[in-house]
Amino acid sequence: MSTFMIEPGARLAGRYRLDELVSETSGAALWKATDETLARLVAVWTFADGFPRTGEVVRAARAASRVADARVTQVFDADDSGPTAYVVEEWVVGRSLTELLAQGPLEPERAAGLIAEAAEAVAAANATGIYHLSLSPSKLMWSAGGAVKVTGIGVDAALRGITAPQPALADAQGLGRLMYAALTAHWPGGEQSGLRPAPLVSGRPCEPSQIRAGIPSRLNDVACRAAFQTHGRSGPLASAQAIADALADVPRLVPM
Repeated sequence: MSTFMIEPGARLAGRYRLDELVSETSGAALWKATDETLARLVAVWTFADGFPRTGEVVRAARAASRVADARVTQVFDADDSGPTAYVVEEWVVGRSLTELLAQGPLEPERAAGLIAEAAEAVAAANATGIYHLSLSPSKLMWSAGGAVKVTGIGVDAALRGITAPQPALADAQGLGRLMYAALTAHWPGGEQSGLRPAPLVSGRPCEPSQIRAGIPSRLNDVACRAAFQTHGRSGPLASAQAIADALADVPRLVPM
């Protein structure tokens, strides 16, 4: 049982100063913090006494730290051996896909370039056995430095206790939904995303090209083969790597 008071100004491991509580969900708290040793902003997760998945989150963070792709949120430190368990990640400054879509959908080529990068990052994680399982527009960031970042890989699922019988397929569908969102500014999944829900026809979400004119049929095809696992021209896209391969030749353009 921790006797340590977790509040603003507290220090963890003698170096991470908790500055501001960002969010709190069912026993896990996310802080904006300062790594005083390296004089940089970091994001720190702390856990309430009795939070049931602390060990899983720390293990997931350590595993994520070994993914060699700069587009995956970097994990700097993760420890549950002391009185207060914590996970320290990079503090990503930028705009999420949710924010980018507040003005409306992205140009199709920009949307495709963004999702191509996200798919490559998720594929790199999947290749090491780590999955996201809850991809949403808030988890795809365009950083202030001009790089794509996929946040929450491994850690989000552990925090929320999410599992999937076919994790690679779950991430492929998540990427497909992100592409659908980027092309249309609508969300074709059930869960809350901060976007308008996709319009339905006969109980199924419309295809992106039915919502918005000018989407190239090839990009419409990729979004549907991933998000809905339709056959399209050449079968469903059932992994992040398959999506990355399908979008390998799209130009990589800054979203803004």
